[in-house]
Amino acid sequence: MTKLSDLYELQEIDLEIDSRRTALVEAEGLIGETEDLVSARAEVESAQEVVQELRKKVRAAEGQVEDMVAKIQPVEKKLYGGSVRNPKELSDLQEDVRSLQARKRQLEDQVLEVMSEMEDAEGALTAARDALSALDASWQAEQARLLHEQATLTAEIAALEERRREQVQVIDRATLTLYDALRAAHQGRAVAKVERGMCQGCRISLPMTLLQKARSSGEAVVQCSSCERILYVS
Repeated sequence: MTKLSDLYELQEIDLEIDSRRTALVEAEGLIGETEDLVSARAEVESAQEVVQELRKKVRAAEGQVEDMVAKIQPVEKKLYGGSVRNPKELSDLQEDVRSLQARKRQLEDQVLEVMSEMEDAEGALTAARDALSALDASWQAEQARLLHEQATLTAEIAALEERRREQVQVIDRATLTLYDALRAAHQGRAVAKVERGMCQGCRISLPMTLLQKARSSGEAVVQCSSCERILYVS
């Protein structure tokens, strides 16, 4: 016949297994990239796109300035070369130069504005990369810890399951069937200790006859009249 101490020991093993399985599920749920890391990486990619676009704008604006310089040079050469003496034509050339120079200044201002935007964008990119780097370092350390915890818990569960296989060998089938059913019904606690005349499972005082029966029995299964857990007097 099964000793109630053996049954209580089985429950202790099962509770340890349950606890470690819960911890394992929690650890495995945290393995992998976090939303913060994904968001930080996306922010870096977005900042890179902004910088790349602004660099294109700078190059385009600088190209427009170069084109304008290329337009101004032959007009100025004609104006100051001495080949044109007609006052009207000279006046027209001067007006063309003034107009082209004004447009060149506008384009140069645009270059400066875009370059200023690019500098700000590059600063934002640097900040985003720094934030990602710090977050990634923290994440890498946490992942290493979680993987270690996963391996440790897996090994502990395997050892406990081996202990359980040995423990159930000393428990008769009928008692084990009842134990499993009560565990399912009472969140893993099928066996309740009796202390100060009270079932520690449901905290109800036991009738004297039931209490005496539980105290006198080291092997016979006695169940709580309230919660039906198997009573164990240590």
